[in-house]
Amino acid sequence: MDPNWTDGALEKSRRITLNDIAHACGVSRATVSLVLRRSPLVHADTRRRVEAEMLRQGYVYNRAAANLRQRVSTTVALVINDLSNPFFAEFAAGVDEALGTKGYVTLLGSSNESPARQRQVLGSLIEHHPAGIILSPAENSDVADVELAIGRHAPLLVFNRKLTGTPDPGFEYDFLGLDNRAGARAATKRLLELGHRRIAFYGGHADSSSCRERRLGYQDALGEAGIPVDPSLMIETAPTRLEANARADALLAIDSAPTAAVCYNDVVALGLMLALTRLGRHPGVDFAVTGFDDIPEAALGVPPLTTLSADPRARGRQAAELLLQRAAAPLLLRRSIIVPVLLTERESTPHAPGA
Repeated sequence: MDPNWTDGALEKSRRITLNDIAHACGVSRATVSLVLRRSPLVHADTRRRVEAEMLRQGYVYNRAAANLRQRVSTTVALVINDLSNPFFAEFAAGVDEALGTKGYVTLLGSSNESPARQRQVLGSLIEHHPAGIILSPAENSDVADVELAIGRHAPLLVFNRKLTGTPDPGFEYDFLGLDNRAGARAATKRLLELGHRRIAFYGGHADSSSCRERRLGYQDALGEAGIPVDPSLMIETAPTRLEANARADALLAIDSAPTAAVCYNDVVALGLMLALTRLGRHPGVDFAVTGFDDIPEAALGVPPLTTLSADPRARGRQAAELLLQRAAAPLLLRRSIIVPVLLTERESTPHAPGA
């Protein structure tokens, strides 16, 4: 074997170091390190020269090793309960936007509404030692399970749904949610103003905290109008377009069928509107429908959907900012932030027939 070839192969296999780059550029190792951290302290010409030398030598930055040395992480774990819902896709996009401006990378996982899958995903992501975790919990997520999966040291922000159970002393996390009760109350009140008296609450699972709060808002508005709550008008479905569409027959089969529905979320509302059309009703003409979330598709529905605007992308950015604040100051008092929602009225909510 040619000894020169062997020496060359060994040389190529040796990892290029910061010292190699610094020596080739005639600068200090600290300057090369500042270039990697995109520090404004490095002159633009020096930065270009160092970056060109890195490219020439094939330098690969070992970020994991650097994080271990500095005891910091540049990743944040984001676990979503249902990525098929456009609300959570928008939320995730907002999280990633905000983290990107701070130099963080998002590690994304999905539980698909399964607490067991959620434990598995959290356990896997925590092995990457993220700077923190943003969790939109699967239905019926228990706080003890979450603590078991991630431990007590990773900063945690819970979004949208509350965890069940009571946390052990020492397990602290922040919460960011929507004003579900006030939003559903506003939607129901508007339908009452439009003359509707038989109003259903459609979709969602009653044991989910967000659904429970929205149902309470619906009941508040009916109570204020002196209308008793009819349990037959509160119909549960999975919070998806497909099941909302499939269960619409049950809604119209009720004696003295409703003329309006306050839906758990926008995808439920859009699924219901498609089903109403299939069943010979005309949403926006002889049946009123409201949603919750104001996903981009809501304004494009046929008819355009009246809904509660939660601005999911902005909520994602807010969640990321809150988590990074917690990561920078672990001793902050626990925060629970409830964001108001705004009723956005469109053409899916006509007056009641005969009103």
